Amino acid sequence: MADVDVTDIEVQDLSVEEEAQATRKLQLEDKILRYFQNKEIEKERKEENKLLFEEIEQFFEDSEEDDMVLQLPNGEYAVLSKKAYVKDNFDKDALAQELLIAKDELKTPFDYSILTAQGKLTPDMISKHTLTETIVRVRLSRRKTKPRKKKETL
Repeated sequence: MADVDVTDIEVQDLSVEEEAQATRKLQLEDKILRYFQNKEIEKERKEENKLLFEEIEQFFEDSEEDDMVLQLPNGEYAVLSKKAYVKDNFDKDALAQELLIAKDELKTPFDYSILTAQGKLTPDMISKHTLTETIVRVRLSRRKTKPRKKKETL
């Protein structure tokens, strides 16, 4: 039998292990590159979708329709509708001016409660500086089933 040199086997094992480690490193580098490429594509698509939505909004605003349903190729439905939101805007600046205090003194609910306890702040003042506005927005969503027609109100 031929003598087998133990150091030759160790060198072969070491080179196989080094080669496997180098392969793993290349795979990792490839995955990192693909990850950042996908992030860039995602960013570009997001920007494109934002522009598309703005165009959709403009077309829809120009039309007389309140809603629109479009069947998508995958069998789902795209629903384009106008949605009204009621928003209360509280004007802290104007309230602070009326109370003759700095705006910084109106940060927490505790600040409001102290001013109310001192008799400086009243519910009428809060109402006076709260502006209610209705915002109509265009909404685009996806549904699995076809939405029912809305009943017309008389």
